[in-house]
Amino acid sequence: MFNQEIINGDIAIVDGMIAGIGTYEGTEIMDANNAYISPGFIDGHVHIESSMVTPKEFAKVVLAHGVTTVITDPHEIANVTGVDGISFMLQDAEESELDVRIMLPSSVPSTPFENAGAELQAEHLREFYSHNKGLGLAEVMDFPGVKQQDDHMLNKIIDAVDYNTNIDGHAANLDYEGLNIYRAAGIQTDHECTNAEEAKRRLSLGYYVMIREGSVAKDLKSLIPVLNNSNSKRCLFCTDDKHLDDLISEGSIDHNVRLAIKSGVNPIVAIQLASINAADCYQLKHKGAIAPGFEADLLFIDDLEKVTITKVLKSGKVVAENYEYAGSTRVDKDTKKQTVMNSVQIPTLNVMIYK
Repeated sequence: MFNQEIINGDIAIVDGMIAGIGTYEGTEIMDANNAYISPGFIDGHVHIESSMVTPKEFAKVVLAHGVTTVITDPHEIANVTGVDGISFMLQDAEESELDVRIMLPSSVPSTPFENAGAELQAEHLREFYSHNKGLGLAEVMDFPGVKQQDDHMLNKIIDAVDYNTNIDGHAANLDYEGLNIYRAAGIQTDHECTNAEEAKRRLSLGYYVMIREGSVAKDLKSLIPVLNNSNSKRCLFCTDDKHLDDLISEGSIDHNVRLAIKSGVNPIVAIQLASINAADCYQLKHKGAIAPGFEADLLFIDDLEKVTITKVLKSGKVVAENYEYAGSTRVDKDTKKQTVMNSVQIPTLNVMIYK
């Protein structure tokens, strides 16, 4: 991941971390059979709720496709159940091997015109910044609020800056002035580019550009032409919204990697976008590479062009083989699930029948 080259050697793992690369003997030896070993993939921006399953069940699917870490924005469940929804997502995710990092929803409700089930202000989000899975403020959609210096929106951004965390953007259709305003406010990323020119404009202003390929928004082939030797480190992959059947049939970030390679991207560069680039973007300093001091999140890949993943290790333990989940099957705890149940409220319908 650092020199864009393939090296040969044993990987020594101790307590889920890589201790060294070279020649080693261990208490347990796993023969890679000359497979390529890649860092686990990272989804830079995903709404787990779009898969219509809980984080724990979502984990079983994406781990099987080599995704060992996701950065998620739970704004869908937060728009219904507020703080309880965020807490539920964090707790449920803790019961899986997948490393789920949370960006805190910045727009609940999404617009002032919505009648959502909850409303989150800056004070509601503060408790989560100190959570070990909290990464920052999720996609800021309210550009008018930022431009017009709305107190509620600015308070959330100021908190994220004060806590020295990340701030994601949602800069769809913004002109150059708008992009300047967002960037000056501390917003670091955008996943809403639809063509190479938009991506280039954002890169020139210091954004990280997320190359999205989901169930509905499919931007990868349009954005790939922007990549070059100078800017590829500022790009990463995401799915944003991807349905469960698509995740099962074509994959998650592994699908992005395969599409990029088919579009002419060097396989090692494509894997960088899927791993070290996302880790650098979110300051996940122990993820995204195979080197001493990094987490042992590893993929065994037989064919580097086709990205055929035969085994997935999370923290040094096998969690998937040949696209089948092989990790823990612990039973769900039910301690907080009730806080997000029975949220659909349908008024009584009176039917009048006239004869």
